[in-house]
Amino acid sequence: MAIGPKDVVRAFVDALNRQDWDRLGELITPDFTYTIQSYDLPGAGDPMDGETLVKVLAQMLALFDSTGPRIEITRLVGEAHWVVAEAVGSGFFRDGSRYDNRYANVYEVSGDRVRTVREYMDTQHTAQSFAAVTSGRGD
Repeated sequence: MAIGPKDVVRAFVDALNRQDWDRLGELITPDFTYTIQSYDLPGAGDPMDGETLVKVLAQMLALFDSTGPRIEITRLVGEAHWVVAEAVGSGFFRDGSRYDNRYANVYEVSGDRVRTVREYMDTQHTAQSFAAVTSGRGD
């Protein structure tokens, strides 16, 4: 049974939430790119391939407690092979401080895999949250 683009996006987010890197690898195309749409965050604006994304995520997720942050999709809108997902991300850093953010991600789905992700978020909140945690002064 063929799955639709929205189902592919749901599976992709589920794999991220479970930190299931093998499943994530199955859900991306060989030419996959992930780009954080920002001018202000280090490394943002530069497309990452799947291998780089997993490395970056592993470093970021190491700052969170054992439950890690969770992404909850609140709305999916799709047309043909494009899907836009509104979502909230929340969790706790190891120091106990909370992370909450809002996202709007644009996914390009090819068959039963994700080819492109463009992530839009509150970059100021992200920068402040991660700076507080990495400098040892969680708020």
